[in-house]
Amino acid sequence: MPTSTRIVFLTAVVSAITLWAQKPARTPGSGHGWAADPWPVIWESRYTRKPPVIDGLLDDVWKHAKPVTVIVREAMGGDHPKLVVLRALHTTDSVYIAAEWPDATKSDMRDPYVWNPQTNKYDRPSKPDDQFAIEFPIKGDFAISMLTVTREFTADVWHWKAGRGNPIGWVDDKYHIISQKPLPEAKKHALHGGRSVYIVRLQDSGTPSFKLKPEPQSYQGDVVDSFEHQEPSGSVADVRGKGVHNGKSWFLEMSRKFNTGHPDDAVIDPSKDNICAIAVLDDELYEEHSVSTVIVLRFKGGPRKAK
Repeated sequence: MPTSTRIVFLTAVVSAITLWAQKPARTPGSGHGWAADPWPVIWESRYTRKPPVIDGLLDDVWKHAKPVTVIVREAMGGDHPKLVVLRALHTTDSVYIAAEWPDATKSDMRDPYVWNPQTNKYDRPSKPDDQFAIEFPIKGDFAISMLTVTREFTADVWHWKAGRGNPIGWVDDKYHIISQKPLPEAKKHALHGGRSVYIVRLQDSGTPSFKLKPEPQSYQGDVVDSFEHQEPSGSVADVRGKGVHNGKSWFLEMSRKFNTGHPDDAVIDPSKDNICAIAVLDDELYEEHSVSTVIVLRFKGGPRKAK
């Protein structure tokens, strides 16, 4: 299989009206596994006057949330299902999301510097950190695959990374643009039949919560983190998030304003259903991640329009 055809997206969905009319559920990808999964999944957010503390702990506030179990499957093939428990709460202006999923190994360093005693220098081999993402449409005809030759769309991506933003409580705020036409900063992917798709993956504007550290010039330990943390600013700093690993699973909390006022973010409107989907990466890189089918985030109680 050509490398370009293995490029897959974090998550995606299709037009809500079309999907909700489909009975029974359709298979949203090339794999057979999704055919047995609920589609869409209805995920209810409950109103709360007291928001949860974003510390990666399941405190008493979350007892008011209604948990829903979502299945994620390998993006390429739809096999090896995993269960993710989602919870949601909202205040007058913000949404709070909790996700819990099994992961036997805590991976909280991305591409660290590893001491090589033969060369007396540090190497930097590729090593994934654990990750979670949720994606909302911004505009266009949101599709189940980035490698589409018929749909064009822009999606808002909240991308939590255990080894980067997580240590100081931040989530990368990003967006994807999918097009059949060349775009600035887009990568071209040649598909079967002579067709191509152009994919842009960018961080929102501003200063991110981490940056690459220079390679240490002297021994500082067998394994050294290759990133250092900093307070983010701008649109990239819209999403707070903290995950804690208990030895068997991750529990992650995230929060964001319904409406950030930034054009590179989706507006979450509590007066209507909001389409989204999730992805989980367990010691994996992008082509190996697991994704859900359509999820409908539905708000119960509290405000009825985005602030």
